[in-house]
Amino acid sequence: VTPYATDLRVDAMGNLIVLKKGARATGNKLMLCAHMDEVGLIIKSITEDGYLKFGCVGGIDRRGLLGKLGEQKVTGVIALKAIHMTTAEERKKVPKLEEYYIDIGVKSREEAEKLVGIGDCGVFVSDVVEFGDGMLKAKAIDDRVGCAVLVKLLEEDLPMDCTFVFT
Repeated sequence: VTPYATDLRVDAMGNLIVLKKGARATGNKLMLCAHMDEVGLIIKSITEDGYLKFGCVGGIDRRGLLGKLGEQKVTGVIALKAIHMTTAEERKKVPKLEEYYIDIGVKSREEAEKLVGIGDCGVFVSDVVEFGDGMLKAKAIDDRVGCAVLVKLLEEDLPMDCTFVFT
């Protein structure tokens, strides 16, 4: 956005704040925002047999977690106790987050610690996929589209001063 900005700064929380002068001054009273955060996971512990225990970063519905994970350094699969090892009662409930784990294909804590550490982040991997009639599916698509709209608006001549905030 730099070529289109009159002024830009990053605040203490990491928000990008961009002022663009328009045809008329407004005293910066119009603000347009888009969020650029993304949900993910944070590694909290490693079991003796090399599985990663994790917490969620952001609002994640744990019912949709199974099988979804990838990272730049290490690929893993989110899993639960095998279905054949669960009781009929367990199968009726949404598992607690503590019951999930990430399998990164190692057999011990020592092997896992060579690849990941406590506090490392995990992100979901998903290709952009077209489906239906002109529809797209992708991770963080709401964030990406919102930010793209702000960038396109910044490229335009504006009728008034505007502040664009990428939160």
